[in-house]
Amino acid sequence: MSNNIVSIRSGLILFYAVTAMAGCSNGEMLSQSASAGRTDSADLQGESYGMIERDALRVRKDALRNRLWVLTFDEVRVYDTARKRKRLIRKIELPNWSAARFICDPDMVLDGAGSAIISSNVRASLWQIDADSFALREREIRLHGREQWDTGFRALTFAADGALLALASMEHSWWKIDLTQAKASASRIGLDNPPSNACAITAPLLNDVERSQQR
Repeated sequence: MSNNIVSIRSGLILFYAVTAMAGCSNGEMLSQSASAGRTDSADLQGESYGMIERDALRVRKDALRNRLWVLTFDEVRVYDTARKRKRLIRKIELPNWSAARFICDPDMVLDGAGSAIISSNVRASLWQIDADSFALREREIRLHGREQWDTGFRALTFAADGALLALASMEHSWWKIDLTQAKASASRIGLDNPPSNACAITAPLLNDVERSQQR
């Protein structure tokens, strides 16, 4: 296996394990992109797609392109769902990708073009997979004002204006990520009551962030 499952100091392990256990079951997962199709709990049942995905961390359905994207600790798998019998069309390894099992899982979202964006929950980096060529690109994220932090992202989503938002793994803060520049960066978003144990971005959380940006 090419991916590294990292370990964190024992003092942090207990803290984040407890908070993750408390929060990972909370809330309904949002649709990640209007053009990518709705993602809901039914998508997590691999058997309904003619396959078994017991090792799936995140599953995202692209209804417009008849695709199912599955993130595991080993790779990303892409399935064609146009036919009754679903067909695996690509496996993509994630070099340098790392994740930890004792906190919230890393996340994956689909953008408007059907391309995947994948986080690490221990590193401030994102991996982009092109929907057409399946080409992989790793993007290191510079955290404005927190360059010394060693943290990843536990949850990703798109705001109504198309901005990519993320929840930090090791600190309860929201970030707005800019992938349009050669050097990707993220700016911290102020929020009165940032979530302390959420492993998914729910509609109420997203509404709070968008209201805070309108003040």
